[in-house]
Amino acid sequence: MQPTLSTLTTFQAHYPYVPVMVKQQLAEFDAVKLTAYLRQRGTSGALTIQHQQTISYFNDTTVAHLTATSMQLTSEFSDGHTTIQPDINAGLQTLLTAYQTPRIAGLPPFTGGLLGYFSYEYAQRLVPHLTFKNANPHKLPLLDLVLTTRVIFYDHQHHEIGLTQLIPTTNLATAYEAAAQQLPKRLAEIMAIFATPAEPLPPLRLTSALKNRQTQAHYATKVDQIRQHIVAGDIFQLIYANPQVATMTGSLLPVYANLPATSPYQFYYQHGDFETVVASPETLVTKQGTQIATYPLAGTRRRGRDAAEDAKLAHELTTNPKEIAEHNMLVDLGRNDLGRVAKFKSVRVTNLRQLLKFSQVMHLGSRVAAEVDEQVTALQTLAATFPAGTLSGAPKVRAMELIDEFETETRGIYGGCFGYLDCNGDLDMAIGIRLAYRQREHLVIPAGAGIVADSIGTQEFKECQNKERALAQTVTQVAEVAHGLTH
Repeated sequence: MQPTLSTLTTFQAHYPYVPVMVKQQLAEFDAVKLTAYLRQRGTSGALTIQHQQTISYFNDTTVAHLTATSMQLTSEFSDGHTTIQPDINAGLQTLLTAYQTPRIAGLPPFTGGLLGYFSYEYAQRLVPHLTFKNANPHKLPLLDLVLTTRVIFYDHQHHEIGLTQLIPTTNLATAYEAAAQQLPKRLAEIMAIFATPAEPLPPLRLTSALKNRQTQAHYATKVDQIRQHIVAGDIFQLIYANPQVATMTGSLLPVYANLPATSPYQFYYQHGDFETVVASPETLVTKQGTQIATYPLAGTRRRGRDAAEDAKLAHELTTNPKEIAEHNMLVDLGRNDLGRVAKFKSVRVTNLRQLLKFSQVMHLGSRVAAEVDEQVTALQTLAATFPAGTLSGAPKVRAMELIDEFETETRGIYGGCFGYLDCNGDLDMAIGIRLAYRQREHLVIPAGAGIVADSIGTQEFKECQNKERALAQTVTQVAEVAHGLTH
């Protein structure tokens, strides 16, 4: 077990918890099989992140389940007690501080902490005097997180599966010995899962066909109204969503099983009647020690039907003055966001307008990085960048006010973020796009288009559909395979 007890003893006086790890080689790994197994046990949260390395994380022990409304944070602990706190951000920080751990080299980036998602509407708790009035018919929370102290991880490059656990530093030697006895046994149980035949996944059945919430004509009319605000100088850009909706029975787990393996972020999360699957291409913000970064992704074209058309569309995207101007504006917004917490003169653009290709669309992507002081927390870093300008607009606050006027329902995880906040102060959060979620029987596949002064409503309607296409096709195909439906 790593680290050694003598190494951890050096942190005993300064931290309430320390992380330990066991790991083994495992050549054949199946994230879906492990997710299904954990789902049956009542734990949820599967997250795969592809940066310089690819690591999958799974919640194996839920200490508390956290949800929030506009009024309070509710923490339901596994021992049966519940706490309610009116200050959501203070409540989250209290938990992270109570389980604070040191940052130790040689361990995976996420060893324990908060795992889950923040809804787009969480912005109300971060921006003074911002209040959303949109309907919330599905009672979506501002956030839905688990506090986990034991995490299963799989390192795809080194073919290693492991467990990390946070152990208390009070009676450290006793806690260390107990973990040294228990973790290898638990790891053996997990590895045994992959030696057994896969059980059938729960079915998915569409009980009504997917369709956009707004017709093309209605959406185009609203685009023209938004353009009037741009001409008047209220905003420069606004992300206007038009989700596809349907009704369903069963589970989205078969959709998770068919997410594109190339997605930088893959996420599955289930709590009660809520379930979401995400294949997001876009990081919101990362923090590793004192280094923070955000990754604006703006400018879209569909993928070509063949190599020649693909190259033509790529050239069109990378040379289009509208797309370049829109992207540069959002890069500047990212610089301003990081500047709220960054050290003076540390903000820099390290990549600008790289062409990024995905299964159904291509984008322009950039990277903005900065440095923060040691005392800047992960939650403060998240607050500085949330929500992404690429999912709200510019100026950000006025754009969000207008989104609340033009969109009829709350967004939930769409335009919010998902990922982890580690108890060591690090975080990795992706933007909630390229996703599907359900609340009870209501299924939503959301996407939006960036509206600027010269936007054409019918084209922006099609951009929403292009962004929704991959998930919509997967949902339909999974339902057809399971039940022989056609839509």
